[in-house]
Amino acid sequence: MEVTLSVPFGYEANSGTEKLLRDFRDMINFCIEYALKNNITSYARLRKSVYQEWKLRWDYSTHFCHSACLVATSMLKGWRRLKRKGVAKGEKPIARKLFICFDPQLVKFEGHRLRISVKSRKFLYIKLKFGDYQKKFIEGWKNGELKVGEVFMNGTRVLIPFRKDVDLSNPSDWIAIDVNESNVTAVSTNPHAIQFKTNLREIRSTYFEKRRRIQRLGKNNPFTSKRLMEKYSRREKNRVKDLCHKLSKSMVDFAKQHGFGIVLEDLKNMRRRINYSKRMNRRLHSLPYRKIQFYIEYKANLSGLPVEYVDAKFSSSLCPICGGRLASNGHRILKCKACGFEEDRDVIACLNLLKRNPRCGGPRCPRKPPMKL
Repeated sequence: MEVTLSVPFGYEANSGTEKLLRDFRDMINFCIEYALKNNITSYARLRKSVYQEWKLRWDYSTHFCHSACLVATSMLKGWRRLKRKGVAKGEKPIARKLFICFDPQLVKFEGHRLRISVKSRKFLYIKLKFGDYQKKFIEGWKNGELKVGEVFMNGTRVLIPFRKDVDLSNPSDWIAIDVNESNVTAVSTNPHAIQFKTNLREIRSTYFEKRRRIQRLGKNNPFTSKRLMEKYSRREKNRVKDLCHKLSKSMVDFAKQHGFGIVLEDLKNMRRRINYSKRMNRRLHSLPYRKIQFYIEYKANLSGLPVEYVDAKFSSSLCPICGGRLASNGHRILKCKACGFEEDRDVIACLNLLKRNPRCGGPRCPRKPPMKL
């Protein structure tokens, strides 16, 4: 299987890159207007119809026309879908941000720089800025372990997707991961249970109180209030992102050490089902469970570990042994009235996830309480 990870690079902007970004934005808007005027929905038809007029306006390589048509078609598709629902904004979609999705024929990655083919025998060179994190991928590319995909560039960064062939078919064992407010619990089939403590709840609660105090300044000091809101919102976002990266790395390193495949909860559309109290709804909506799962999945795949998603319904309320209903038997401890099985609710959720994964072969219950890290 081939997995892809987009790695951000900084770059040294100049007049050539700024002009290219502005021109590409104009190309997209031109293609959108042409498609709406001529009632074109197909990318191939738009590319064929617009080419002659596009060539009269811009003296660039033909592949820029292909890329602009592809972006315009994608924007129109999303806008038409919103229009059918009656929630589309404006009479037509407009590209406002500066960005380019490069056709693979236009750009060549040379490790420390990009070579962009602007037109025949004319190139634009972009010097990349990178640190230790990016150097790992550059070395992998030089050694032939990684391939480069379709490059994306905006006003401040270049995103370079690196592709890697990995074998995700035969893990030695499996481990299920349950994401909660104050911890992330993992249980394997061997058996083994472990808990990773987090302070995500404390971070969210702390910054919620800060924002509430700042909002009270809005009536008398609106500019100060706005500046402080931006400052602390950005700080909260960075802290949560950093913690999610560290947490997911710890779990993937643990799974890699033991050769575990990973089982996660399928939490699609979960936010639509959250309806408890006002305070509880806020806490659950602020839990970055999908961000953690995304980080776990791509880090695991890059390490050659498969990731499976299973149904999470009733995973914390059914007995993993007999399937009976569980009742509370103390703080976070659940007990089955039918068979007498008793365990921590997060461990029970993981056992049910393992049980629902057809590739696991069924879990054995851990004999010891989960280790806490």
